[in-house]
Formats: sequence, C-alpha cells, structure tokens
Amino acid sequence: MSDDHPVTRDAIAIAEMVGLDKSALERSVLFAEAAINKMIVAEVVMQYTLADQLLSEITASYFLNVEPFSARFSSRLSERERVFNHHVLDEMYLLKKLAIVHAARPVPSDVTNKLRKLNALRNALAHSFYPENRKEYQSSGKVMYGGHDIRTPAGLQKFIDDAKEVVTYLHEQAYGPGLGAGLDEAPPL
Repeated sequence: MSDDHPVTRDAIAIAEMVGLDKSALERSVLFAEAAINKMIVAEVVMQYTLADQLLSEITASYFLNVEPFSARFSSRLSERERVFNHHVLDEMYLLKKLAIVHAARPVPSDVTNKLRKLNALRNALAHSFYPENRKEYQSSGKVMYGGHDIRTPAGLQKFIDDAKEVVTYLHEQAYGPGLGAGLDEAPPL
C-alpha cells in the first residue's frame, strides 16, 4: 500500500506523534484505520488518567496535608492515606475530583472546560465501540474535538495541546511552579 492514501498519511502522522512504527500501518487501509483507533484511544486514556491522578494528588494533599502520592512509594503510605486513596479517591470520578479541587482552590475556566472536554471524549471512546454513533457526534459521523475529527492529525494535535495545558497546570498545582519540566512531550506508550 502506498503513502498516497489519505488514511495511510493520517495513520503515519499520528503514529509518529505517539511514537509508533509506521511499517505496521502500511499493510492496508483497514490496518491503518484500526491503528488510528488504537492510538487515539491510548492517547486519550493516558492523558485522562494522568489528569485524574494529578487531581487525586491535589485532593489528598489538601485533605491529608501530605506531599503528593506519586512522590512516594505506595508501600510507604500511612493507613489513613491508604484508606483515603482506596475508599475515597478510587471511588471518585474525574469531574467530582475537579469540583473538590475547584472548591478548595479555584481552577481557571479554560482548564475546567478542557478537563470537561477530555472527560467527554474519554467517555465516548471508552464506552462505545463506535463512538461516532453517539448522539453528540451522530450529525457529523465523526468524533469531533476542537472542530476536528479526533482521528486526524489536526484533531489529535488539538487534543494533545489541550491535554498538555491541563496536565501542566495540574502538575504545577500538585508539585509547585516550575516543576512541570519534562511535560513538553507525550511519553512513549
């Protein structure tokens, strides 16, 4: 299959964005489409769970007056921290964590809006095999993000840019300003 097909070009561009080997995508359009779906879901879920973890750490720091969990090994958590982590944070959805963090320390509206978009996109991709059939996407037949199909390089780039802004903000809230270094690139999957 040649690199001339639009789906192949998109698959190769997205693979390069998330660090995958393009040779696996060149077999057929069907393989390229499947690879795009896998890469998009992987990137969205990874960014969602990172934002969720940072919200958890900010919440725990606020309520328990401790340094963020990821700065320590879980085996070193106190019983109180373990119970809070397992029975409060593990049971709470991202948007509820956001509401708690916002109540304690207002979160800028642009970050809040991007977290809501991230949550909606993650839910669509994680809970639907064909998310384009969901009511919010049915009119276009595509999963749209920031005015672009999320399964295109432009759509993924918009998502990555938004996720980077959110994660950088949350990371600085959890660990302090200037400690967001190293968040310029998506980690390899």
